[in-house]
Amino acid sequence: MKNFIFVFIFFAIFLTVNAAPHQFDKRATTFKACSDELPSLNVTMTPDPLVPGQSAKFNVSGTLINDLFKGIADLRIRFIDSTRQRLIENPYYQYFNESFPAFAPFSIIAPKVDVPSNLTSKYVIEVVIEAKELDDIYGCSLADGEK
Repeated sequence: MKNFIFVFIFFAIFLTVNAAPHQFDKRATTFKACSDELPSLNVTMTPDPLVPGQSAKFNVSGTLINDLFKGIADLRIRFIDSTRQRLIENPYYQYFNESFPAFAPFSIIAPKVDVPSNLTSKYVIEVVIEAKELDDIYGCSLADGEK
């Protein structure tokens, strides 16, 4: 009888644990610095992971050593194949609509970035703060993505 009670309690606990939602399965995309020479950016995106063919929202923030001038500095988001040799789609660009002095925290939101429908099984997301017209990059972060 004791064994029956033990087995019953064991199965009840096992089934309860298995029925609980597994929220730990979600892997958030981790962005890292592109190089040691450039400051890294804090990047979050929604949804995470990205859904091919849909839009995503990117929040980018950080502190850079350069002034960011309204209408000159821009945010660039690119999707590149895993070899970093080929663009999957044209980059997303958005100019800053306000200026930020050097060493001051900044933030920019890209509300609707089109995620390519033809993403390869493994790809790279590159997020850059730059002044495209001046051919100058101020900060950069990369993340490995998987479909």
